[in-house]
Amino acid sequence: MGIILLLFISIVGIGVSDPNIRDLFFGRGVLFNADVKIFVLDVGQGDSILIKAFDRNVLIDAGQDKALSADKIGSFGVKKLNLVIATHPHSDHIGGMFEVIKRYDPEYYLDPGIPHTSKVYKTLLDLVEKKKLKYMRPNGQTIHLQSAELYIFPLPSDVKSINNGSVVSKLSYKDFGMLFLGDAEVEEQSFLIKVNSDKLRSKVIKISHHGSNTGTNQRLLDIVLPEIAIISVGKNNSYGHPHSEVIELLKENNIKTYRTDRYGTIIILSDGFKYSVIREKGSMGERFLFFILQLIETVRVGA
Repeated sequence: MGIILLLFISIVGIGVSDPNIRDLFFGRGVLFNADVKIFVLDVGQGDSILIKAFDRNVLIDAGQDKALSADKIGSFGVKKLNLVIATHPHSDHIGGMFEVIKRYDPEYYLDPGIPHTSKVYKTLLDLVEKKKLKYMRPNGQTIHLQSAELYIFPLPSDVKSINNGSVVSKLSYKDFGMLFLGDAEVEEQSFLIKVNSDKLRSKVIKISHHGSNTGTNQRLLDIVLPEIAIISVGKNNSYGHPHSEVIELLKENNIKTYRTDRYGTIIILSDGFKYSVIREKGSMGERFLFFILQLIETVRVGA
C-alpha cells in the first residue's frame, strides 16, 4: 500500500493540470470505484479484449501470437477466466486462445460453430474437448456477470463467409454499454439491425474488422450512436487498416477514436453511469494511471 500511496501522490502532482486525470481521481471519477473494466489489449494485428465485471472475467478473442494475450491478461491480475469467446476461427483472433485456455482454465467456451478446417482451429477444439469446457453457441442468450450483462446476438442462418459469422456481443451495466463486433461486416450487421436494432445502441463500440471499410458504415453508426470508437489494429499492417474512409466517417460523426497501434492497450472504466478511457501510451498522467490500475488489479484479492 505504501508504494501505491507514493505513486498516487506522484500522479496527482503530474496530472493535476489534466482535467481528465483530475476527474478520475476526484469528484465523480471512476478510477477506484469502477464495477466494470474493459481492456482492449494491444496484440498487434488482431483482437483480444478482457472484460472484468465485478468478480467475473471474460476474454473475447486472443490475438495471433501464441502467448501475448495470455501474458497481458495475467498482467491485469487474472488468475482464472469464467468464459472465453472466439468470435470466429481466423488466426488473428484465436492464435493465442490455446495458451489462454491452458493457463486460465475457463469454465465456458463460446464460438460461432461454423466449420473451418484450419489446423489452429482444429487444435483449439481438441483442447476444448480435452479440458471438458462447456461449449456454447450464439443464440441470443444473456450471460449474467453479477449486475452486468453480456448479450450474445444470434447468428444469421445463411452465413456465407467466416467474418459474417462473427460472434457479436454487448456488455451492459446500468446506463453504460459497449458493443463488440468481432470482424462482422455490413452483411451480418444488416441482419443484426433487422432482428435486434434496439440492443445495438452503445456508448462505446469496438469497430469491426480492424477498421476495414467493409465493417463500418453510416447506417450502423446511426443505430449504435457511439460516443467512443476503439480500433484494434497492428502498426503498419499490410492490409492498410484502418481504412481512411472509416476514420473520416467516425470524424464526421464526432466519434472520438482510439487505436491500439497508436495508444497501446486501451482501458475503459465504468461505474454504470460515467465512463473513462485510459491509454497505455497516452499523456504522462494516463501512463501513470495505467500503471497504478495495473498494480491495483494484480494485488486485488480474488481477481
